[in-house]
Amino acid sequence: MLEVSESKLAQYIIHFIDDALVLGEESLTQPEVMLEAAFTQLAFSKIDLEQQFEFFHETNIGLNEVYTYVRAIFEQENSFLEQSINIAKHLHSVSQHPNIKSGELFIGLFDNCFLSTAAKKIIAIVKIDEKEMFLDVKNDQNKMVINGIDGINVKKVNNMAIIVDMGPEQTPAVFMKTKRKEDIIYWQERFLKIKAADEHYYKTNLALTECKKYILKEESFTNTEKLGLLNKTLDYFRNEDEFQVNNYIETVFENAEPTQKDIIINSVKPYETVISESALEKAEKKYKRKIKLDSNIEIQVNVQDIEKVDELIEVGYDESTNRKFYKIYFQEEL
Repeated sequence: MLEVSESKLAQYIIHFIDDALVLGEESLTQPEVMLEAAFTQLAFSKIDLEQQFEFFHETNIGLNEVYTYVRAIFEQENSFLEQSINIAKHLHSVSQHPNIKSGELFIGLFDNCFLSTAAKKIIAIVKIDEKEMFLDVKNDQNKMVINGIDGINVKKVNNMAIIVDMGPEQTPAVFMKTKRKEDIIYWQERFLKIKAADEHYYKTNLALTECKKYILKEESFTNTEKLGLLNKTLDYFRNEDEFQVNNYIETVFENAEPTQKDIIINSVKPYETVISESALEKAEKKYKRKIKLDSNIEIQVNVQDIEKVDELIEVGYDESTNRKFYKIYFQEEL
């Protein structure tokens, strides 16, 4: 659990990443209250704290650029400006691709952040790719004045990372968020160069995500079949110690066609792993258990057995009204 309500933005700077790199000339301190609150929201509001990462390098961790620069800041805060420039230059060097947009790079050093009740220093790195139009409305001597402002939405998802100082004897903890799935390669692998701290959590989470994606997109499944398959998927992960794709297909998709099996195998084979209970708990909150209808009616379904779903919910078509319907069977209301 990360708590930043009492945090202080000790230093911050903004660079601009473009074909021509524009560097901030000085680090800033003591922002006014509203600006500090905006920067805090920009840095922390959309970050994923359920998946922790760590820096790595194939031969020597000291050759990991971002790791080296942030450790230098944690050890000597007066190097913030110099190291923030190094971070900006490194990001610029890995951003030379037409699909990577130019934009502002916010780097901030926060004090008094609490992670598991212990006060920590955190460096936040946020790349802002897009600006939005805002209306600035003011009452100027009883006259309303409205101006359009091109600005940054601090609540919007950006490519971002927060790096937590865990002390001189431990590697920093890293939490990350990307705006798009396609950004993972350049942001996670090339810029930050981080890997999942808990590989089992990471792979279990991805396996559950890809299984869910396949079931929901497969057009040959009815809505009730999709609900049943999703519940059987969760049941499989609850009952097994390891995720093995062939065993998963045999257990959940008993009559899967060869083409379907190939699609599933290609999607989730890389994520075979020892099943992480915490990743499963996270997935259970997001797995679909509802049928949403265009009449603004939602049917909540918690039945795990797909055969029971088909027995309890019947789909039909009424020719007299030219509309579809669901018929639900039950013994009594609870």
